[in-house]
Amino acid sequence: MAKIQKIEKVDEVVKRLSEAKSAAFIQYQGLTAGDAGTLRAKVKDAGGSIEVIKNTLITRALNKMELDLPETLTGPTAVVYCDTDEIAPLKEIDTVNKDKEKTSFKFGIYDKKLLSLDELKKFLSLPSKSTLIAQFIGGLKNPLQRLVYAMRFNQQQLVLTLKALADKQATN
Repeated sequence: MAKIQKIEKVDEVVKRLSEAKSAAFIQYQGLTAGDAGTLRAKVKDAGGSIEVIKNTLITRALNKMELDLPETLTGPTAVVYCDTDEIAPLKEIDTVNKDKEKTSFKFGIYDKKLLSLDELKKFLSLPSKSTLIAQFIGGLKNPLQRLVYAMRFNQQQLVLTLKALADKQATN
């Protein structure tokens, strides 16, 4: 790569990392071409993308963003950009890692801050955005359902009591 191309690539990586809701850097060595293609498709469906970038360019991009790596990057590295959901694409990587054990996380970025491997694992343990929304709506819906049930129950009891009184008076 020519020097100008490297500078442009670093600027592109900085732009993508700044625009992404979160990102993770993974080691992907050992994946077959088919597995890598399947992984890319799953990540894309979850609202992200994967790009393989040279370690030196990643280091330069992070330095330009004023993020310091705790250690030097080694081995092949891919960047997972999470464009629409902060967690879902990373959970796809984690699922593949549990199945194949050929990928591993190195570190991540969230809210323009560097996440260590431990922090990234805690981040992955959070539910996805869609799950949180569903839980929130369910939480809002539950008290309303209880109120409707209570109101129906009281009305039903009143009607049954009045009917019993009417039947009693009719028999007298």
